[in-house]
Amino acid sequence: MTDGTSVAPLFEFEAFSAAVGSGIVCGVLSFLVPFLVAPTASLAALALAGWVSIARRRGSLTRRGLGTGPAIALGILGCATVGFLVPPPPLVPLRGLLLGMGLAPLLVAERTRPTLRWPVFSHP
Repeated sequence: MTDGTSVAPLFEFEAFSAAVGSGIVCGVLSFLVPFLVAPTASLAALALAGWVSIARRRGSLTRRGLGTGPAIALGILGCATVGFLVPPPPLVPLRGLLLGMGLAPLLVAERTRPTLRWPVFSHP
């Protein structure tokens, strides 16, 4: 009863993109409102968990399947996390901003990867 085409929902919610977007905004605002550093860290953890979930569904959590772009993005996020947890004194006010901006390369790397498509079966 289907013609073999799939239709994407009009309004689709994806936890990874929402967490990265919110983490970046919260990180930028944490420069002005310092207590937003903690929610930025929580959103970064949620974004990383969302990315792992997407990568696991895709089956690319192996060294060969990860790819160069996501590996570099994870390295940048790791460096931003170290800078967030153990900042040098001049970077203390910029901790949330650093962590929020560290999420951006992971979002870019994920958006440039081919999307996961489930096979659509139709009955003859």
